[in-house]
Amino acid sequence: MATVREGNKAALVVIDVQNDVVAQAWQRDEVVSRIASLAERARAEGVPIIYVQHHGGDMQQGSDGWQIVDEIAPRDGEAIIAKKYPDAFEETDLEGVLAKLAISHLVVTGAQTDACVRSTTHRALAEGYDMTLVADCHTTDDRGFDGVNISAGQLVVHINFCMQFVSYPDRVSGIAPHDVVSFTTPAGAQEN
Repeated sequence: MATVREGNKAALVVIDVQNDVVAQAWQRDEVVSRIASLAERARAEGVPIIYVQHHGGDMQQGSDGWQIVDEIAPRDGEAIIAKKYPDAFEETDLEGVLAKLAISHLVVTGAQTDACVRSTTHRALAEGYDMTLVADCHTTDDRGFDGVNISAGQLVVHINFCMQFVSYPDRVSGIAPHDVVSFTTPAGAQEN
């Protein structure tokens, strides 16, 4: 059983909002703008921001495509977690950074909805964190699988829909749009 994180301290987590990752993403400019707005609010409220930055395959560290998009570039002192797997906890120092900051609630944004965002949100809950997925601050590309085409918009809505039903003992998870996200109360707790 996971260690349930005590306290009520949140961090904003921005996953893989990098030039190559979001180049063709659904509603790219709108999603990035909302993440930027949420990041400014987090800074104003003293909430730490943790950036996750993927590398591997065609996206090599230091390349232009690997860079976090200019609109939300990290500021001095904000944590950047390098990762090579969809799950931002796997073989990274994310858990150590969260522990050092005494974080118990992750407010998650980023890309790709159906890969790294989904993997990281589920792992966060499994690791004992409360989790809020910001419903209008994650994106992906259109996908095709087994002869079926799935639009990026459908994938975003599907993950938002599914996150309503994810539950773990003594943890809270939920979704909320960027303009009502609380850094003090996880989204799922707001309905209780």
